[in-house]
Formats: sequence, structure tokens, C-alpha cells
Amino acid sequence: VKIDLTQRPRAEEDPVVAAASILARAAFVDGIDALGKEIGFTLPKGASSLVVEAGRKLVQKEGRGVLERVAKLHFKTTQEILSI
Repeated sequence: VKIDLTQRPRAEEDPVVAAASILARAAFVDGIDALGKEIGFTLPKGASSLVVEAGRKLVQKEGRGVLERVAKLHFKTTQEILSI
């Protein structure tokens, strides 16, 4: 299967790209909320100090292995969480 990929700045000016971006964000927000409910813990979004604090509390409660379910392990934020 051949796929033509076009990259350009400000692609959201195209209504199709803007709509896809909105749908992707909505799916992400719904997914992170559902995952938080599943594990019984609010999962803040982003890479702020609130995320690090929540991650550390979650690791204290559930152990390091929980990060495999809720975090991108190769991200700097995960390393900050684990550097207690």
C-alpha cells in the first residue's frame, strides 16, 4: 500500500485536518479519563509538576509497574517520577 504524506505548517487551516485534530484530542481526553477511573486515580494531562506529583503518589500506592499502564516510559516526566 502506497501512502502519500504531505507535511505543511498550519495544516489546521484545512477543515479536514482541524476536524481530525479535534476528534483525536477528544479521544485522548476520554481515554485518559476512563483510564483514571479504571485505576481509581485522577491522571492529569501534560508534563507539569502536577503530573510528576500525581505520578509519584500513584507509584507509592501501586508500585512502579503501574507506569507501564498509564505513562510513556521513555518520556522525561517518567524519569522525574521515578527519581524520588
